[in-house]
Order: sequence, then structure tokens, then C-alpha cells
Amino acid sequence: MPKRNNFKHQTHSDQPPKAPYAILQAELPSAPSSPEFKSVSGKFAERIFGKVDAVYFSHGTFAGNDPLGWIAQFERSIPSSGSPLRELGKKLTDAITKDSGNFMDDFLELFPLEIPTRKFTWSGENTHTGRCQAAIKLLAVLFERIETEPRVLLWSHSHGGNVSALITNLLGADEWARNQFFDLMWPFFPSAENNELVKVQNSLEDESIRSRLKIDVVNFGTPICYGWDTSGYSQLMHVVHHKLSSGIPDYLSPALSLAGDGIAGDVAQLIGITGSNFWPYLLSETTRETEKKVHEFLAPELTRKNYLQRFRLGMRVAEEGTTLLVDYDNANGWAKELAGHAIYTRKDWLAFHLDLVGARFYGS
Repeated sequence: MPKRNNFKHQTHSDQPPKAPYAILQAELPSAPSSPEFKSVSGKFAERIFGKVDAVYFSHGTFAGNDPLGWIAQFERSIPSSGSPLRELGKKLTDAITKDSGNFMDDFLELFPLEIPTRKFTWSGENTHTGRCQAAIKLLAVLFERIETEPRVLLWSHSHGGNVSALITNLLGADEWARNQFFDLMWPFFPSAENNELVKVQNSLEDESIRSRLKIDVVNFGTPICYGWDTSGYSQLMHVVHHKLSSGIPDYLSPALSLAGDGIAGDVAQLIGITGSNFWPYLLSETTRETEKKVHEFLAPELTRKNYLQRFRLGMRVAEEGTTLLVDYDNANGWAKELAGHAIYTRKDWLAFHLDLVGARFYGS
């Protein structure tokens, strides 16, 4: 996508990708308890040292603290209920999903100690408004820590990657587009001074602050949705669980068929494109109306009526950044779990991902 992308959505096409992609074979790497893993982790630390100040992990849909948006509705009536209910909601999510498409504490603890690692928790709602709120909240955190951590790596799973896409648009958009975005988001933030939206808006208006933030982004299993603003990131890579199929281009996936071993790659990455959003906000007319307006702003031409047509394309490669289509070995049985969407957050595959990100982003 161009500079000043101004929140333009990606196109959906079965034509050869505009951005580079590569196909990789991945064998099950060394276990986290092995000496080989420590060697890979040490190499990653050497590569990233001096180039990144912190790594932020952003989960995807349903792995958050309010995936159906109900807590937000209770909070409007009883403001003091929000924080404890969200804490409880995230604990319940972690207990149910564990590390299936979710970043757990023991996953982060395997990263080199020299690098600060932080979990960013958002609602996990399968809505535009949920992801837009998350983008504002994460950007507020990044600006708050910019004095000591101006260079960050965003390590995102599923729609957590589309939260990052929105952040690049906020960083790169012109003032008119940004203000449109913020006007739409006001209903979700208190009108009191110094709230997160106000802080982000003020920081983005200050070129001396905005230009200091440098972001590298690596996405795992992120559906093709929002566009990326080229001026809003330093490096961008997408990792997608993919199986080659005869008779179709190697950059596409037959969404409704299976490969010979019964594994179709990451089907959830194909399903999660725009048009698959839930409609869980029956308790709030404000939220319903805002969601409609945000959809018109982000993706006016994409509807539920043309969703199936776009889904059938089997589009894997984003229009921006480098996409790595990875054929994961199913030796441990995890390649099938959660519609092929869970493998990225498994500890046993972390050595492969550390080497992948370290070499591609910070190799020399």
C-alpha cells in the first residue's frame, strides 16, 4: 500500500501478488528444554540487540478479555465493573484456550532476558470497532514509553496483526483521515481529559513525537483485511501456515478442499477476512451504529453479500510486506488444531519462529 494510505482496505484478487512471498518447509524444531533451543535463542538475542527496545505480543480474536463485547456494555452502566471483569475475562480465556492461538506467560518467558517482552491484551472482539479501539490503546502505550523504547517489534497473531495495520495507518495518514477515524471512535472513550484517544491524537499531531516511533511488525496467521501504510512501519513480514495444492497457483489456497494428508493449512486465516465480523452488540444501539459507520470508513465496497466470493479466492499473500508461506510439519499433530490457526503460538515451534524473524529482520 502507498504512503498516506489513509485506512484504505486491501484488495482481494487471485492474480499474482504485488508484494514478495516465499514458500518454506518447516520441520519440528528443537524443544525449548534442549541445548539447541538455547543456542537459537542466544542467536536471536545477538541479532536483535541494539535494534529493538521491546517486543509486544498481540493476540487475535477471542483470546482477549471481552471477546463478545458484553463487559464494555456493563461498564457503561457501572464504570467500576470494567477492570475486574476484564481481568476475570482474560483469566477465563487463558484457562480455556491455553496456548492455542494465545500468547501465554511461559511462551514469553522463553524469550532472551535481555529483551523486554510485554503482552498487549485487548478485547478480542471480532469487529472493526474492537480492533480500532485496540489500535488506539496499544499506540497510547507505545507513545507513553517512547522515551526509553522508541524501537519496538510487534509480534502479532491473527487479527492482532490487523490491529498493527491500523496503527501504521494512524502513523502515516494525513490529518483529515486521522480525524475522521478519531471522530468515529469517540463513543468508546470517556470524554474526560487525558484519556487514551486524546493522548494518541496529541502525540500524532506532534511530528517530533510521531517520527521517533519505529515499528517492526511480524504477523502470524493474519487474515487479509486492512491495508498497510508504508510510512507507518520499518519492516513488515507475514507468516502463514500454507499447503500447496496441485492445479492452482502456489500463492493461493483452495479454501474448501484439503491437501492429501488432510491438512489445508490455516483455514481460519482465510475465513477471517472482512465480512466475517460478528454482530454481538445487541445491547447497545450506539455500538451497532458506530460499527456500521466504521465499516463504511474502512471497507465500503466489502459486504457480507460478496464475502463468499472473496473467501473462495483463497488469498494468502498481503499487498504489503513479505509473506512467508510455511508448510508446517504435522509431527506433533498441531498443524490441524484450531483450523490450522494454533501452531504459531506453540512453544515447541518457537525456535523456528525466532530463527525466522531474527534472520529476516536482523540477520546481519
